[in-house]
Amino acid sequence: IYETEKQVPKIIVIENKLGTGEGIEQTIRYESKTAQKRILTRLNLEAAEFHFIFLTLDTTVLPGSSKFIGVHYSSFLNDNLCVNNASLNRLFEDFKEKLSEFYTPVKHPVKALTEGISMDTVQRKICWQKILFEKFKDEKHFDIKWGEVGGAGRNNFLFLISKPNWKSAESFEVTGLEETFYIHIDTYINLLGESGNTIKDIGIRFETNPYKPRNQLQDIPGYDKFIENKNNFSAAFNRRLQEIIPESKEKRTSLLTASVPVDQSGLEESVNDYYKKIKIIETVIDETLFEIKKEHSLY
Repeated sequence: IYETEKQVPKIIVIENKLGTGEGIEQTIRYESKTAQKRILTRLNLEAAEFHFIFLTLDTTVLPGSSKFIGVHYSSFLNDNLCVNNASLNRLFEDFKEKLSEFYTPVKHPVKALTEGISMDTVQRKICWQKILFEKFKDEKHFDIKWGEVGGAGRNNFLFLISKPNWKSAESFEVTGLEETFYIHIDTYINLLGESGNTIKDIGIRFETNPYKPRNQLQDIPGYDKFIENKNNFSAAFNRRLQEIIPESKEKRTSLLTASVPVDQSGLEESVNDYYKKIKIIETVIDETLFEIKKEHSLY
């Protein structure tokens, strides 16, 4: 953008997120000097003033880079906003009408989900994001991530919880598989039908840092020790957990170590039971890690 011929041009970089979270260090990469240099080269410019905008559908999606300014699509619903061109303003008003239709049900997510209001998967996902973020807003020590997992005949909202001490300090590529671990709690919520109005269960996983599927690990030195560490954690964790939540089940599928059922009698009952059990699981993971590190020299 040139305001006058004498001024340095302005470049506005917009990362547009329509119902998804940020990729790994995505905005940090986009605002890096390397990325800026590529943009300048492509535009045949020597210098420019860069501005970065992170445009999202909902308020729970935040940029990783502090240089990006968060802007929500809902801000376009301001009645005072208009475009100084009659034709473009008609398009903008149509755009605002569509936005209003999108945001109306998600303003009251519990009501929208429990009363069977027609919504697409993005709206349902935003409803769940709002509900769970509100429930966990005071748990600042949690590292919370979310996303969407799809496949043939399924579309799930993934809500993942971890903590700094549930992950080895360095990548297994540095320390080796013998000393790696990444423990997290994950929950999948169906976005395709009424069964997505409650939380079914909670999974607890023991993986590598960073995550790699087992079939990509089996030929790497130290794999047997990693599986031994996983099994030691699983045995100690499930022993403690079943004393408190007898209905929990030990799992040996892939890198899943346990599954805990959640009350499905209603949405609010489900969310309250989910939160209660997450807090129990958190304590059990912390206690188990302390025990495993002491007895088995887990890094």
